[in-house]
Amino acid sequence: MKPQTTVMSVFRAGLISFLAVALIALMSLPSAQAADEKVAWYQVLSVRFKVGKADEAIKIIHEHFFKVDKAIGRKVLPFDYKTGEWDHVVYFPFDTSRMDTIPTRAEWMKAFEKQEGGAEQAQKLFQSFWEMVAVSKTEIAQLPQIWLP
Repeated sequence: MKPQTTVMSVFRAGLISFLAVALIALMSLPSAQAADEKVAWYQVLSVRFKVGKADEAIKIIHEHFFKVDKAIGRKVLPFDYKTGEWDHVVYFPFDTSRMDTIPTRAEWMKAFEKQEGGAEQAQKLFQSFWEMVAVSKTEIAQLPQIWLP
């Protein structure tokens, strides 16, 4: 199996698992909260890198991934942790009706491929990044309405 295929298979499997869990979680929310337009939802990705790989991985995030977020107007909230279980946690604006980030993952990937000079180069960088990941988890979070402008 080609490395690109493996990376995309792992990515797809993780995405499918995430969407299944997120759908179940969102279905259990009170309907008044789900219908409230002032509620802000986020997809939260927490990552711990392999020993000795955090600096290199975070450099990729800052120098490559963040540039794509900025180019497509995605307002992420990234945190580089200095203590605790995780090395990096990022909050992506999330649309519960589409079960996708705002802008979508597809838009992000298209811009990433353009930025990196093509799909092959983008896949290589994406793969090298995920090879540095020891463990990750994805969750859905809601910003309490009281904190919204």
